[in-house]
Amino acid sequence: MFAPQGNFAKTIGLLAATASLSNFLEGYSSSYPNTAGSSFQKYINSSYIQRHGGSGMTNWAFTWFWSLLLNIWFVGYLLGTFITPHMTDTYGRKSALLIANSICLLATFISVASVAFSLPELLIFGRAVGAAGSGVSFGSLILFLQETTPTSLRGTCSFLSVGVIPGILSILIMIPMKESPKYLLLNRHNRKAALESLIYYRGNHANCDELLEEIAKESDSNTIELAPLRGIFEVLRQPYLRKAITIGILSLQIVVGIWPIVYISTELLEAHFEVKMAQYSSFAFICANFVSSVIGMCAVERCGRRPMLIYCGIANTLCLCSYIFFDRMAAHYDHYFKYGCVVSLICYGMTYGAALGPIAFFITSELVPQRYRSLAQSIVFAVNTVINFTFSFLTLPFYQLINVWAFIPLFIIPSTFSIIYLIINMPETKGREVHVIVAELIKRSSKSAYLGNIIVPGLSPPESLTKTVVTTISEEDLGKVIAECGISLESINLETNFEYTPDTTIMNNDLTTGFYANNLALSLTSKNNTSCCSNGDIKA
Repeated sequence: MFAPQGNFAKTIGLLAATASLSNFLEGYSSSYPNTAGSSFQKYINSSYIQRHGGSGMTNWAFTWFWSLLLNIWFVGYLLGTFITPHMTDTYGRKSALLIANSICLLATFISVASVAFSLPELLIFGRAVGAAGSGVSFGSLILFLQETTPTSLRGTCSFLSVGVIPGILSILIMIPMKESPKYLLLNRHNRKAALESLIYYRGNHANCDELLEEIAKESDSNTIELAPLRGIFEVLRQPYLRKAITIGILSLQIVVGIWPIVYISTELLEAHFEVKMAQYSSFAFICANFVSSVIGMCAVERCGRRPMLIYCGIANTLCLCSYIFFDRMAAHYDHYFKYGCVVSLICYGMTYGAALGPIAFFITSELVPQRYRSLAQSIVFAVNTVINFTFSFLTLPFYQLINVWAFIPLFIIPSTFSIIYLIINMPETKGREVHVIVAELIKRSSKSAYLGNIIVPGLSPPESLTKTVVTTISEEDLGKVIAECGISLESINLETNFEYTPDTTIMNNDLTTGFYANNLALSLTSKNNTSCCSNGDIKA
């Protein structure tokens, strides 16, 4: 009944429901403090008066308590990002989503209990639990959306992470859905189940065999399960993966300001407007964010990720600059400049929704091969979560100390440096398969890379140095081999057992790892010089 089978409307509808339901708690938890700050202050104060007597919290004590309540979200989210790779790779994308949504439901009950029993500390705990569930949910959701949709819809479906519907239905809607075909084929090596999943999402009319072969180009036939710390070390030692992670981190750095501004936008505007007007303006800011995300969903496959992210990043940073300008002009010269603050805030939300938010969160998954995708994405989210917690926790106290000037060191300067790096290094990913994107990243990376313990498909390890294996590869498959092996064609150093230099020599003491290419003059030689090859043929 739910199977989209390649139907565009059904695919968008099913995945939109999945995304919005799974992300509801995160979206709701980010927005409800905006206009409810005074109500929460009364609730917290009355709780402390009821238990301890006196007059409750001082304003400065409440500022730090409120900042902790808001930003404990990032601590829980960090925990969620740490366990996401294990859950998605061990249990699958769908199962990880189901578990995460159940955790979010539990967090909701904890939060309700905190209000019923007047325990604001329990509200902090419930918020942390919900954040942990959301961390797993968001990471799993991105992988699920990326791996169940055609390349032509990959960007569109990644824009669907807008929470608008209560989250309990997310558990029910996920149960009849199938696991992603990429996970089933590449992680579970179950071609039959992958074929069934492919038909479920894309229909019988699709050439499923060709699609499975295309998915298989991201495979690693000798993938070794690594311990988390060893996996992180292996990812960070490879230049092209480091670059992909850096692009992901800096893309998210541009949007760090959205969280504290969503939290305190009403308080920002109350400096110039009455409370009701400030709340309406803040609501307009959130609505602009939503509407622009719908527009961005339609534009992402036409305009591309790179130009949308960079241009909207520049515009987003300029919106913060203009907010500072109008805020200071309204404070010192003419109060009519305060309307410029509203326009700047709304434009800030529009640039975030149109490109920055959605693209920044899913771009990492388009830059790394399947083997490292979940781990690399979690590293990016973990680093971003630490940055978010630090900057968001400091925003409210800094704002009370130095007013809107706090935006310059916290948001504007870091965003400017991030945009410059992305202009230089970020590749376009629109309409391109992952292995092609990875090959481009490798060429842009440093002149050395780590090959790892990979057996290239088509090349069996010889039983002895006298056995001959001859194989060739097409140019299309070459991109896949380069992507999976992490090889730079300019120059490479591969630990102590391997060497590759421009004079086309690869040395391998046991010949358990192979590399081959078409129309390239390469030679594969054991350390005692008993084997060689050239021009696409490998002889061992």
